[in-house]
Amino acid sequence: MAVDDPMAGLWLHAMRAELDAVVLRFEAQLKQHVASSAGAHRAELDAARRATDEAAMRTRELDAKTAALTESLAQRDAKVAALTESLKQRDDEVARLKAALSLAETAARTQAAALDEARARLSELGSRVQSLDEQFVTERAFVRALSRVAGAGLYEAAAGAFGASFDESPASLGALKAKKCETILAAAVRERGRSVTRNPLTRDERDALVGLAELARCVLLDVPAGTRFASATMEKVATRAEPAEEDHVLECLMPGLRLGDSQGAVVHPKVVVATA
Repeated sequence: MAVDDPMAGLWLHAMRAELDAVVLRFEAQLKQHVASSAGAHRAELDAARRATDEAAMRTRELDAKTAALTESLAQRDAKVAALTESLKQRDDEVARLKAALSLAETAARTQAAALDEARARLSELGSRVQSLDEQFVTERAFVRALSRVAGAGLYEAAAGAFGASFDESPASLGALKAKKCETILAAAVRERGRSVTRNPLTRDERDALVGLAELARCVLLDVPAGTRFASATMEKVATRAEPAEEDHVLECLMPGLRLGDSQGAVVHPKVVVATA
């Protein structure tokens, strides 16, 4: 716009200069304010960044610690699970051992009861055996005395009278007791006497007869040489010419036998008599 008035132009120019100066001052203040604000914001931003970095580092540290703790907890849980399984197995083993112990105790009680019963039966059998021993004392001794001449004529004669071979079983001893030792001995002496002339009595048989007669409570009748022959009490089974000893006994081939509670002879002695 054109200004014709010089004063007005000067005033306008002065106003423009002042306005420019105000604008410049405002711009300078604004720049200063922006710079100050930017610095403050930059400092705050840096501080925030540092805090963020510190927080991130702490987060990473916490994550690492958390991971380590998680791993430790996992290991602990694994150990706890292993211990739990071990305890379960131990409890199972203890239960099995208790069951086995219970069975063993039951078996032991059963065995103890069976042992007590067996002992009682053994005691009873022992008493019976003792009773049998006491009952068959004579019969057992009789059998043992005969066994010393087993195979000889006297033994065979006794076994023939008994009806079986002799042994020390309860059945055999019981049968001998029922038939009576004196009856068997008398029959054996009688039978053995039938063969005495062709099969003379041995020393062992004579010794056995002494013991058997004592056990059977019998009296053995042996006739000494030189005794006058008596047909009422002796049996002549052979003769020999001995004029000086005519009608006297030269030898007693088989002793006779008399029961202990009787006066007469059950079996007469068999003798050899001298003749003229």
